[in-house]
Amino acid sequence: MASEATPLLPRHQTTGNQKIHNVLVQMLTLVWFLCLPLRSVVNLVLGTFNFFVWRPFVWVFVRTPFAGLLARFVERNTWVVILFFALPASYIFDMFFSIRNWYVRSFLAAPKLHDQRVREVQAQVKRWNEQGRKSPMCTARPGWLTMSTRSATFKEDCSRISVNLHDIIEVDTERQVVKVEPLVDMGQITAHLVPMGWSLAIMVEMEDLTVGGLLMGVGLEVNSHIYGLMFETVERFEVVLGDGSLVTCSRTENSDLFHALPMSHGTLGFLVSAELKIIPCKPYMHLTYEPCHTLDEMADKVTKYCESDNPPPFLEVTVYSKETSVIMLGEFADVTTAEQRAKINHVNRWYAPWFYKHVEKFLTTGQADEYIPLRQYFHRHTRSIFWKLEELIPFGNHPLYRYLLGWLGAPKIAFLKLFTHTPEVRRKVAESAVYQDIIVPISTIRESVILFDEVFDFYPLLFYPVKLFYKSPGTEGLIRNPRHVKEGTNPPWEMYFDLGVYGIPGNVRRGEPWDAAYANRAMEKFARDNAGFQLMYADTWQTRPEFEEMFDHTLYRKCREKYNAVGAFPEFWDKVKPQDQR
Repeated sequence: MASEATPLLPRHQTTGNQKIHNVLVQMLTLVWFLCLPLRSVVNLVLGTFNFFVWRPFVWVFVRTPFAGLLARFVERNTWVVILFFALPASYIFDMFFSIRNWYVRSFLAAPKLHDQRVREVQAQVKRWNEQGRKSPMCTARPGWLTMSTRSATFKEDCSRISVNLHDIIEVDTERQVVKVEPLVDMGQITAHLVPMGWSLAIMVEMEDLTVGGLLMGVGLEVNSHIYGLMFETVERFEVVLGDGSLVTCSRTENSDLFHALPMSHGTLGFLVSAELKIIPCKPYMHLTYEPCHTLDEMADKVTKYCESDNPPPFLEVTVYSKETSVIMLGEFADVTTAEQRAKINHVNRWYAPWFYKHVEKFLTTGQADEYIPLRQYFHRHTRSIFWKLEELIPFGNHPLYRYLLGWLGAPKIAFLKLFTHTPEVRRKVAESAVYQDIIVPISTIRESVILFDEVFDFYPLLFYPVKLFYKSPGTEGLIRNPRHVKEGTNPPWEMYFDLGVYGIPGNVRRGEPWDAAYANRAMEKFARDNAGFQLMYADTWQTRPEFEEMFDHTLYRKCREKYNAVGAFPEFWDKVKPQDQR
C-alpha cells in the first residue's frame, strides 16, 4: 500500500503507456479519415430519412388517438419499457463507462486533464460574463441524468455550462484523502479504493450517486452516526465562481465558503473537485442482524448503540412495519477460518434475492450474522434501488427472473426517468407516490415512525442514524445547529437519524383517497418543529417562509454576495421550490 500521494492517473506516464496511447490515437485518426466518405453517405441517408419520413410520421402520429393509447400503455405497464429499453440501455451505459474509465486510468494523466477541463469551465463562465450575464448559470447536465426526483424546471431559464468532470484525480494514503471530480460516482470510487484497502469515510450505497450531488446536497451512510454527514469528511473544495475565478476553500482557507457550500445545490459556484477523507478497510463486512418486534425495542436499542462510548462502526435499520424492524450492525473484517468462509454471502450476485428481502427473513429466523464482500455490501441496495424496483418490475425478485435476467443489473434511475417519466407520469407520481427523507433527532424515533405510518402507510422505511455537529458562530451553514447537544462531547454533537420513504402509500394501493399535499406538509412540519430538515433531492411542499425557517440562510447569503454568486446562480429556493410556484 502506498505511503505517499499516489496519483490515480500519474502525472508522468511510463514510456510504454505513452507509446500505446500514441499508437491508438494514430490508428483511430487514420480510421476516422478513411471513414469520412462513408460517414458522409450515412449522414445523408439519415438526414433524408429524418426529414422526409420520421419527422412527418411523428407530426401525424402525435395528433392521432394512438399517441394517447401509447402514452397510457407506457404509464400502466412501465415494466415493459424498463425490461426492453431501460435495462439494456443501463447495461450498455455501464459497459461503456467501465471501458472508458479503464482507458483513462491506464493511458491518460488525470491531474493534467483535470487542470485543462477546469480551465474550460472557467472560459465558459468568463464568456457568459462578457455576453452580458443575461440569465443565471447552471450545469448543462440534463435533468434526467440526475438522481433527483424533483419536478424542477429551473434549467429552462438558465445559461447552461458544461462541467464535464468525472475522474478520480489522485489517492494520497499518507494524508488519507482522495481527490475527485464532482461527477465521479460511488461505483467508480469503490472499484478503485476497495482493492487498495481503502474506503471513503462515508461511502454512500447507491452506485450512481455522484460526489458533487452528495456534497452539494446531503450524503450520509450507515456510519454517519460516527462521522456525520458526508460533507464533514471533506478536506478541501475547488470551486469556479461566478466571475470565472478558481478558488480553493478549506477549514482554514476561505472558510466561510467552505462551510456555506454543503447543501447549497450549486448556487454558490461550480464545484470542480473535492478532497475526501478515506479510511483503511478490510475485504469483508461482518454483519449481524438483530430483529425487533416492537417499535419501543428498536428505538431503545438504536439509541443505546448510537450514544454508547463504543458504538458499532456501521448501523442500519430497515423498518418493515410500525412494530417490526431489523437492526444491522457491521464492522470491517477478514475471513480466515472455515467457519467464517461458510458464512460468506454474495448479496449482489445476479441470482441473489434483493438485499432488503434477504434481511426481512431474519424477522422469522431470528438473530444471525454473515460476511459480505465489502464492495457488494457498499452497494447492497443498488440492484433493487432500495425497494423501488418491486414497484416497477413486480416479478423482479422471482428466482426465474433473477437467474435469467438478473445479470443485466438494475436499471439506472436516469434511464427510468428518460424512458418512463412523461409529464403525465410525473404528475401522477407527485400525487400518488412518495419519495422523501427527513433528518430529525433520535429522541423522536417513535413519533417519526408513527407519523409516517399515519400519513404514508408504506414499508419498508430506511433508517440511518446520523451525528449532527454543533457549529461555532460564523460557521453555521444551511443546516441549523442541533438544539440539544450531548453533554461532554467535543466537538459537540446531537444524534439524529434519517427516515426515508420511497413508494406508493397504502391508501393509493387500496384505491382509497390520499392527500399528497397534506401528508408531505405534515412530514415537513414535523421536521421543522423538531429542528430537523428535509432532503432536497425530492419535491418540497413548503412555502418560502417555511423553507427559510428550516434552513439557515445567514452565512449562505453572505457568501453569495462575497463570492459573486448573486445574479450568476439561482438561489437555493429557486432550484427546489414547488412546481406551481415557478
